[in-house]
Amino acid sequence: MKRFFQRNLLFALLLAGLMSADRHPLHLSSATLVHTSKNQWVLKKTLFTDDLEEALTSMGYEPIRLSNVADHQATLEAYLNACFSVYKGKGDPKSSKPIAWTLEAPYVYNPESVHIVLRFTAKPPFQVFDGTLLTFYADQKNVYSVRKSAEGWSQHAIIDSDNPSFVVQ
Repeated sequence: MKRFFQRNLLFALLLAGLMSADRHPLHLSSATLVHTSKNQWVLKKTLFTDDLEEALTSMGYEPIRLSNVADHQATLEAYLNACFSVYKGKGDPKSSKPIAWTLEAPYVYNPESVHIVLRFTAKPPFQVFDGTLLTFYADQKNVYSVRKSAEGWSQHAIIDSDNPSFVVQ
């Protein structure tokens, strides 16, 4: 009988430890940048929902749940305006011209992830600066795949705090 209680106690402690662990110890977003037609680009990006909600709160936004898409589309766009940019050329962004982008509405919500779509017009080379979640999570990585033609992937990049941009050639 004593052994039965010890096993159940051990099982309960193990279960409690698993439940209290971080839901995902890896902080990562993925993005696909596709050249769709002459100088037209579509960026499809996926972020963990809870990471994005926590980052918005840390930047001073009121705590929100992104499940209410209609109410929070503008908040997400403001966050992206502060964290994401594209510049012409491959030199110093301070002397480069910014490229306007638009956020396709609405973003797609599910409890695990948020999917956004950005569109812009640019002729390569151009630089992508993506600071989403980088200031909130020291280990955040924003992974990019670039497709410039139907033949396959032409470029890959990992954006992190040390390297917050990459050039599309």
